[in-house]
Amino acid sequence: MLTTNVRNSHRAKIITEQTMKSRAKFQGKLIYMLSTAVVVAILIWGYMILSPAKKSGFDCTGYLIVDSDAFNFSAGLNSYLLMGNDNKGYFNMSGTVKSNAVTYQVERSYGFSFQRQKDGIYHLTDITMSKRSADNAADEVMSKVLISPDLDHGRYIKIKELGNAFVLQGVYSPTLMCVQN
Repeated sequence: MLTTNVRNSHRAKIITEQTMKSRAKFQGKLIYMLSTAVVVAILIWGYMILSPAKKSGFDCTGYLIVDSDAFNFSAGLNSYLLMGNDNKGYFNMSGTVKSNAVTYQVERSYGFSFQRQKDGIYHLTDITMSKRSADNAADEVMSKVLISPDLDHGRYIKIKELGNAFVLQGVYSPTLMCVQN
């Protein structure tokens, strides 16, 4: 009987050691799988946040001031720009424009499609303008400000990102700085 107890005790010891080794292996594999899953999740999250497709869409607001003695023209306009991930954009402006000593109220928006070119240059096409009833500014006056739709060729603008702000400009000169909402 003593021999049987020793054998059973020895067998239980072997089974316990094997169980402990199996558990340790399983725990090691589990830790490896969990840490791999965490790293993959962080990489996916980082890609979604920082991917170029995500960066192409943004919106911002600003206040546009234009003062030109040479053209006898001045403007003070609140502005809002949306550049969507779907390559559709929206630009809204409201405020006053003064041209040749006549003051106009501006309340209009522009819808457009865009294609991003290289170096932050965007080609705007399919530009449509919508005036609200309070807007009494002539289109010729407003073409001096920012967007003058060219139905045949579209319009080129350049957008430079500076942290949470954007500088909007014609291809040759800065026009507006806006801050991301």
